[in-house]
Amino acid sequence: MCGGKGERLGMGEKPLVRVCGKRLVEHVLDSLWMCEVIAAVTDSTPETARFLKSEGIEVIKTSGKGYVEDMCQAIKEFRLFEPILVVSADLIFFKPVLLDVISAFISSDAVALTTAYPDGSYAGINVVDGMFIGEEQKEIVYRVEDNDVLNVNTPEDIKKAEEIWNTTRRGEEW
Repeated sequence: MCGGKGERLGMGEKPLVRVCGKRLVEHVLDSLWMCEVIAAVTDSTPETARFLKSEGIEVIKTSGKGYVEDMCQAIKEFRLFEPILVVSADLIFFKPVLLDVISAFISSDAVALTTAYPDGSYAGINVVDGMFIGEEQKEIVYRVEDNDVLNVNTPEDIKKAEEIWNTTRRGEEW
């Protein structure tokens, strides 16, 4: 999901903002190494669309009405009738949590999963079943910590990300 306006951050197209040495969207792409990626962009992120296309990523332009609306639009237009991992383009991963998220979803009887921090705020990683998109889906909540994955929305979040990044062993491969 690469279509947000990034108003709270105030640094242009949020997916292209450099944090911890890379664009935010590059952090996400690195974590999605095991997945086929389709990026949902909007009129708010034309440079992000150009960058992703230059990287060989399939891009769909959505309405920009909101995260859920754009996610549903992309899933319907691509006719994805299976479980889909949906990830925001403003995340920095400090640990390989995506495999844990997928495992939690597979081992549950739910048709959807959302990730949240201990305070209940959403982390920006979901699994939804495209077969039932547009319907209410029984979901489980998978808890993550800021030092697992951080959703970057403000300049303060960038500072926090840099601090966590510099205190973890990022030079090693997962």
